Amino acid sequence: MTTQPLEDLRQTLAADGYILQIDEVDGGRLDARISAEDGVCGDCLVPKNLMAAMIANATEKPADAIDITYPTEIDDDGQII
Repeated sequence: MTTQPLEDLRQTLAADGYILQIDEVDGGRLDARISAEDGVCGDCLVPKNLMAAMIANATEKPADAIDITYPTEIDDDGQII
């Protein structure tokens, strides 16, 4: 699932030290996981509803079909806390 709007969003986040990974799961839902590079604020992202709207715009999926995990919800092993 690589589209130009999605790549643009990934590059925007990457410029601030965030890495966006999106996987399609059960019935077309999207699992969006955002991790932060070392030294980058894990709490400094926009509220999840705004991020869901940005991802929805980039993927043409409805915002309510997108599950988002932020850096503060991921432990050092990459597992969701």
